Amino acid sequence: MKVFLTGATGFMGSAVLKRLVKAGHTVKGLVQDEHMAEDVRKWGGKPVVGDLMAPAKWEEEVKDSDAVISATSPYKVGEKLSINEAARRAESHAETVKNLLHASTGGHVQAVVLSYHVTAFGNQGDRWASEILTIDPTGLARPVAGSYWDIEKTARKLGLNVIEVFPGWVYGPGSWFKEIVVEGIRNGTARIVGAGTNHMSLIHIDDLAEGYKLILDKMPIGERFCLVDGNPVTQSDLLHYVANEMMVNAPQGEDYTLFAKEYGEILAEAFDSSVRVTNTKAKNELGFRPVYEHFHEGIPQVLDIMGVKHRTATLKKASGF
Repeated sequence: MKVFLTGATGFMGSAVLKRLVKAGHTVKGLVQDEHMAEDVRKWGGKPVVGDLMAPAKWEEEVKDSDAVISATSPYKVGEKLSINEAARRAESHAETVKNLLHASTGGHVQAVVLSYHVTAFGNQGDRWASEILTIDPTGLARPVAGSYWDIEKTARKLGLNVIEVFPGWVYGPGSWFKEIVVEGIRNGTARIVGAGTNHMSLIHIDDLAEGYKLILDKMPIGERFCLVDGNPVTQSDLLHYVANEMMVNAPQGEDYTLFAKEYGEILAEAFDSSVRVTNTKAKNELGFRPVYEHFHEGIPQVLDIMGVKHRTATLKKASGF
């Protein structure tokens, strides 16, 4: 299958690209310049240089694809961002996605896979969340899902076959987990926002990439899927666990307002929101079986890749395993 992928060099997109190439797909990765194109080639993909805001040859590459995956984000986790700026980014992001949707018509495209985030379902407290919920974006989803209905209306008007994916907090040797959690705990800047009792639904980067591969295998047109490990953790327990693994002091708590002032409203809202998500539908309909079903299994593996000394590796070494 020929797949057109946006966000191909990002943390999430690059993992999806590598997994699809391994599965035998031809992946055309949209990049902004030749420097990024080299990474796509290195990973086995075909780079397409272009900008979704500017009509160009990339549109022809889209039409000549069997599937399109949108994996771009207008926001880098850790970037200080206000609610107003998030709204502006949402509008801009929606325009790029709509341009991608228009390019997906009149060719060979069988389905367009749109990527959001589980925080698109809003702050759910202790309730379990699933694909049936109405979109009510909070935190990280504000810049991406803020224009969800505009994108959905455009896809419906164009008569496109759409599949929606809502990943959880994707952790791995990069992005927020590396910069905010691991490095933050190491240098003492990491903080637990508020009480820390809110739930975070996680997904290991390798399991996420497998989920996208399964979606292309099944082509479940018109469906939504939450890609999470199914074992949510509270913000406090997550940060305490990582600190314990790294054998350093656990982060201190910080008032929401103070954290928002220092790191931006979007990140504060994201870390303080509670979205406890089930992966039952993905398991039943896609055959999704995360290798890392619990963060206790996935985080030590990630720390190994990052070269971070941690308790699990030390204990294994001491026991001869």
